[in-house]
Parts: sequence; C-alpha cells; structure tokens
Amino acid sequence: MEEKAHLWSWRLVLPCLLLLLLAGGCSRLPKIIVLSDPLTAAEHVELGVAYERKGDLDLARREYERALQKDRKFYRARLNLGNVFLAKKEYGKAREEYLLALELRPGDADATNNLSWAAIFSGEGIDEALARMEPVVSGPGGRQPALLDTLGVLRMNVNRPGPAEEAFALADTLCREGGATPREGVNGGAPCPEEVLREIEDHRGELRKRFP
Repeated sequence: MEEKAHLWSWRLVLPCLLLLLLAGGCSRLPKIIVLSDPLTAAEHVELGVAYERKGDLDLARREYERALQKDRKFYRARLNLGNVFLAKKEYGKAREEYLLALELRPGDADATNNLSWAAIFSGEGIDEALARMEPVVSGPGGRQPALLDTLGVLRMNVNRPGPAEEAFALADTLCREGGATPREGVNGGAPCPEEVLREIEDHRGELRKRFP
C-alpha cells in the first residue's frame, strides 16, 4: 500500500518537473535578431554607381536592385539597372528596365536614348525606338550631339540615309561649336567630349559605307 502511494506521488510530481524543464529550456533559446538595411534607396544607388565605375557590374546590379526594393519608383535606380544589363549585353532585360523608367518619366531623354541603343545592339525594336526618339530630339532640350547621333544611327538602321546624315551633320556641328541646347545635367555652350565627336564621325563613316 505504501509502495502504491509512493508511485502515485511521483505521477503527480513528474508533470510539474517537465513543465519546469521546458520553461528553463525556453529561457536558454537564442534571441532572434532581425537586421534592418541602414541605407536609403539613394545611398544604394550611389554605392551602385561606385561599383559600376570600378567595373563591378554584378555588385552594381545588386545595389540598384536593393534600391528598388526600397523604392520601386526610383527612376535613377531603374535607369542604372538597365545600363548594367546593357553593358552585360543582356539587351532584353535592359529594354525592360528602360521601359519601366519611361513609365516613371514619359519621354525622358536618357531612358529613350539608352532604350534606342538596346534596340540597336540587339537589332530588335528599332522602329519603336525611332518613334520614341524623334519627338525627344525635336522637343525642348533635344538638340544634343549624343541624342542626334543616336537618332542618326536609328535612321540608318531603317534605311533612311538622307535623314540619318542630317542628324549626324547637326550633331557634328553642335559638337564642334558647343551650340547644344542646355538640358538637365548638360552645360550648354561647351564643346562636347572628344570621344563623342569620334563616335559621330565613325557613324558617318559607317553610313557612307552602307549607302555609297
């Protein structure tokens, strides 16, 4: 009888011991730490630009994508991500990013220009790119040597040699005389960089070869 009573007392104590052990075990679990990203979207873009200048395109892409995770309507991150894809010759992805950038800023000169080069390099979407580029160049601030050069290449690729030469000639004149119309980020009145002038001359030479 005494033995049965002893057994019964252990049946009462055992659950209590288990609860104490479980409670003690929970208290020894590591605390979960959630790390937050301390950088703003703009800071991620700045970091991406730094990587891009060093030629680290994959790291630049990562930073632009992180910026877009914070702000999907960040135009500069979208445009720069497109530029990374363009440099990596992933023209389809570049085109997607430029189109998204143009949704944020319809008719934007930089996004339209870079979309045009994605079309030129891939050979796809030339007509659409030209239709977008024409109003940009004829609009306010559009008389820029680089934009006119892009327009000339587009026209050349749709077999319009006369209008292509007109665009190249005007680009060359503006480039040499510094008569470009000022726009955001561009100082009007200053001669364009030597590499831009060489590129215009190369494209004019290509035009003459295609259409003697």
